[in-house]
Amino acid sequence: MGITGIGSERTYIYNSQTGKISSKDGSADEFVDYFNGILSGEDSTTLNGYDRANRTGIKNVVEWAYALGGCQGSKPWLSSDVTECEITCKIVSGEEFVYSVNGEHIMTCFASSMPMPNEIANWSRDLPFKTHQSKAYDSATNGMNFAVGDVFDLGNGYRLRVGENRVEAEGYGSGSAEDDERLRHLEYGLNALIHFADQQCPADFIWPEHMPMLLSLLKELGIDTSREFTLNETKCVVNDGKIEEAGNKWFMPSSVHERLLKRDEELLSRPLSSRK
Repeated sequence: MGITGIGSERTYIYNSQTGKISSKDGSADEFVDYFNGILSGEDSTTLNGYDRANRTGIKNVVEWAYALGGCQGSKPWLSSDVTECEITCKIVSGEEFVYSVNGEHIMTCFASSMPMPNEIANWSRDLPFKTHQSKAYDSATNGMNFAVGDVFDLGNGYRLRVGENRVEAEGYGSGSAEDDERLRHLEYGLNALIHFADQQCPADFIWPEHMPMLLSLLKELGIDTSREFTLNETKCVVNDGKIEEAGNKWFMPSSVHERLLKRDEELLSRPLSSRK
């Protein structure tokens, strides 16, 4: 068996009577011995963290099969008459393992890369902004930059200024109480939006009460929020009235997720023997 890693796809025969697996072609396979308890894995320079995760994944597939009475729909996996089935695992990434039984997709196991406590503590709407190069609206990318030093004149004496680490509003008291309230929402909301666009905090840090004013401001600046748009190189979309990072299914910024996933994939690729 070759080294297991991203892109690996292997099929094994599971026997419900013995609770063990065998290679599809009957050849020797260290992972088979590891799954069946013959090898601990710590003496192997071939087995790695992906194999350990796959062992857990196959056990989860089997447990799920029994929870459903050994069936998926009307197709029996395991029953009194059917004691063996083929289980295939495809490793898409360090956090995504796709399982099929007898050629039919059954489940996808996700293991989210988790940030360290100190990384979560560093997510803030008070950090120094990263973007210092101003960029006006570009219709080709439906995007723009909010950068340190930018000033937005809202009219009637109201302005928003992007400082080093926060957005500052100017002109409170120039208009009505309603105008001041709108300015306050824009001040706090734009501050969170820029930190989000700079990949310094999740989208959840932008509070719902600020969204209407932010979306209105983006529209005034030329952004078409009915489709994907770009702010400070972060691709964004609006779902149910909320600004989110496009394609990001995790609660953390995508750049943080990518860094953590790379870290986890490096750890998974290490031989189990290195963990002694």
